[in-house]
Amino acid sequence: PKSTEKLPVVMTASPYHLGINEKANDLALHEMNVDLEKKDSHKIHVQGKLPQKRPSETKELPIVDKAPYRFTHGWTYSLNDYFLTRGFASIYVAGVGTRGSNGFQTSGDYQQIYSMTAVIDWLNGRTRAYTSHKKTHEIK
Repeated sequence: PKSTEKLPVVMTASPYHLGINEKANDLALHEMNVDLEKKDSHKIHVQGKLPQKRPSETKELPIVDKAPYRFTHGWTYSLNDYFLTRGFASIYVAGVGTRGSNGFQTSGDYQQIYSMTAVIDWLNGRTRAYTSHKKTHEIK
């Protein structure tokens, strides 16, 4: 729903929220079949000393019929859903290299970080956002 009030936002920054339509997802992503830039090789120096292993005590563990822990949500709900019911807006941000954006999908480099920071700046009114590179339609 549209609101004129300022809302707190939970932002999930991830390139993995495209859905299950593989054909449409592939069309939404950047072409990855391009020539790679050649970089000069360098030597990596690491310390050759391994940490000392410490002896550990061993003891008999009980045998159980079923696992005492579960690693799925089960009856719970996601953190984003928790905040949605409490008045937060929830947004998913994919970053550079997805949909019609420039760049390549990376993991944690400065371009990726800056693209997520730009969304935060836009949400806080510190910068402008557009629907295309030609900047013909601003998003308010």
